Amino acid sequence: MGTEVIPKLTYEEFRQLPDDGKRYELIHGEVHLSPSPSTRHQLILWNLSLSLGTYMKNARLGLLAFAPLDVCLNQDTALQPDLIFISAKRVGIVHENFVAGAPDLAVEILSQSTAAHDSVTKLPLYAEAGVGEIWLIDPQVKTVELLRLEGVKYVVDSTLAGHQTLRSAALPGWELPLPELFSSSPLR
Repeated sequence: MGTEVIPKLTYEEFRQLPDDGKRYELIHGEVHLSPSPSTRHQLILWNLSLSLGTYMKNARLGLLAFAPLDVCLNQDTALQPDLIFISAKRVGIVHENFVAGAPDLAVEILSQSTAAHDSVTKLPLYAEAGVGEIWLIDPQVKTVELLRLEGVKYVVDSTLAGHQTLRSAALPGWELPLPELFSSSPLR
């Protein structure tokens, strides 16, 4: 019996795949399926989006978007960060159905099923593409790790926990206390 060969795809070929409602990423031409996020993941994304959205509307610093949205980093790699920020001076990379290039900030909310993929597989891809800042949010231990690109790799800028406040150089004036980020009540 012969071995089945699955060809590597370009991003253009990847875009032609039928939409089955699932979340996929393209990594070096290979298609990867991402499991659906948990309720806790979605509540954290909601808390973050609500805070950042209000701030972004008033500050007009750029564009805020969240998954599912392809961020095409190169011809054969398109990821779906949980949330991205693109500064106003770089919004030209935003197209109707995808983002063509590195956002200024990418946020990954970790889960047991995606933590290794998000922090081991995706981080070098973000670094290679030039994403300046990454936040790794861990709902289990309620921490946020802020990573800053230095050269070709990320360094830990800070690790936040407890009652500390999340801030970013990319978003001057914005802040969010971690208890609000990790609040599990949708009706704060």
